Amino acid sequence: MLRPALTILLTSAIIFHAQICGAETSRTVSKEEVRQILKDNPEVIFEALQGHEEELYDLLQVGLEKKNKSRIREGRLKQLRNPKIAALHPDRPIWGSPNAKISIIVFSDFQSATSAKADLIIHKLLQQNPDINYRFRHNPLGLHKMSLPAASYYEALALQDQAKAKKLNRLILKNRLAIKKNGIKKLDELAEECGADMNQLHQNLNSPQVNARIDGDRKEARKLGLTASPVFLVNGVTVTGAAPLDEFEEVLRMIRTN
Repeated sequence: MLRPALTILLTSAIIFHAQICGAETSRTVSKEEVRQILKDNPEVIFEALQGHEEELYDLLQVGLEKKNKSRIREGRLKQLRNPKIAALHPDRPIWGSPNAKISIIVFSDFQSATSAKADLIIHKLLQQNPDINYRFRHNPLGLHKMSLPAASYYEALALQDQAKAKKLNRLILKNRLAIKKNGIKKLDELAEECGADMNQLHQNLNSPQVNARIDGDRKEARKLGLTASPVFLVNGVTVTGAAPLDEFEEVLRMIRTN
């Protein structure tokens, strides 16, 4: 849809062109006449838009965004019929209603800035939608040396106490820069803040069970074709990165109505 300023400019240009061509101007110019004038005289558009390049650029950006959103929505509608199904692992921490019909599973990297931002969005979504649940999985991309240690701390504490592990999950994402700077020392500090039994946690850090969970998540991410972090699977429909809240809400509506 043209913005008011551009609409006025084009209309004025068309009327002016009609005047110099001897056309009647005491009546309303029809849409068909407008189309014909612009088709026969495309220079009218360029003349009208001179000096309004920034507004035209903004208009084009809006058009591209709408086109991209339409393409993404069509792709997600197709995914509803052929979703990317990930394992639920009911023995691992779950946020929200465990028996909910809609499950959001994220494959994430504890040291990713985007993952930290997305965490705030997803928990706001959980607050507003009590009929969904959320599950955290690991897909560290190898860019950060503290991603795997952070994953091990989370999974080791999950073996001990899932409520404490969920608290640690959010603290790790919130303090990712401090962890990057201070390493294991900061992870220990955060685990203690969550009330972890530190002796038990350290014993479990490199246990077969912890390693199996992390390695299993990474293999599943590759099997599903997930090459970024974070990627959210909302009943198998993908949402990548720190998508805005309304985008998640749209996917939820799509699932509920199809």
